[in-house]
Amino acid sequence: MTLPLFFKLVRLLLKERMEYRADFLLSICAQIIAYGGDYIVIWMFIQRFDTIAGWNWPEIAFLYSIGLFTYALGASFSFVQMRDLEEQVKNGTFDSLLIKPVNPYLFLISRGFNLGYIAHILISASVMIWAITQLDLKWTLINVLYLILSVISGALINAGIMTLIGSVSFVWVRSGFLFNLFFRLKEFISFPLPVFGALIQIFLTIVIPLAFVNYYPAAFLLSKDTLGLPTWSMWFVPVVGPICYWVAYRAWMGGVNKYQSAGG
Repeated sequence: MTLPLFFKLVRLLLKERMEYRADFLLSICAQIIAYGGDYIVIWMFIQRFDTIAGWNWPEIAFLYSIGLFTYALGASFSFVQMRDLEEQVKNGTFDSLLIKPVNPYLFLISRGFNLGYIAHILISASVMIWAITQLDLKWTLINVLYLILSVISGALINAGIMTLIGSVSFVWVRSGFLFNLFFRLKEFISFPLPVFGALIQIFLTIVIPLAFVNYYPAAFLLSKDTLGLPTWSMWFVPVVGPICYWVAYRAWMGGVNKYQSAGG
């Protein structure tokens, strides 16, 4: 599986979706309205309490938008593919990928690339740009580079966690309940981490590093308290994503090597 082949598969998928253009556009509008409602709920919450853990509305909008934007990037090539993997393993249809002369993981993620996340990207990017205009941020070249690398890292963390969940299908077959757990945990990073107790903060930093998706990058750029961590440690943020994704990929490929088909 090469990069040109990946983009060719994505182009073919785009052409396929455009066969039903109205349905595609309506689904995008529905997603924008749904996540717009989430933003409104958070905004109403802020109107009641003015700030949450010292974060005002533009700051939390910035935080939430990074989380949604990175999730959309990561999930577009991992969520549907890994969610459906359980059924493919159970029915034995995953076997068809193993007889192709390509990397099964790369083929799977490119074949199932989800264009529906365009809606998430549009609304999160729009609110993020608005939040930036409301915040007194010093946009030096270093800070811009840090934000870009943090977004890439956050996308890889999301994709890595979902890939790791997908790899469980090769062992337990059933993995759908882990996606439910993942989405419940993801709700915690919709707000500043200091809102929650120390146990949750440690869990989301060390065990499942969702705090590195948006909290630590936003806290660094906004000069917020980072739970006692020194400022220089924030430069580990862009590294966490690639490490998380690499570990998940190796686990996934390890699961493939142990896969014995539906009759195994």
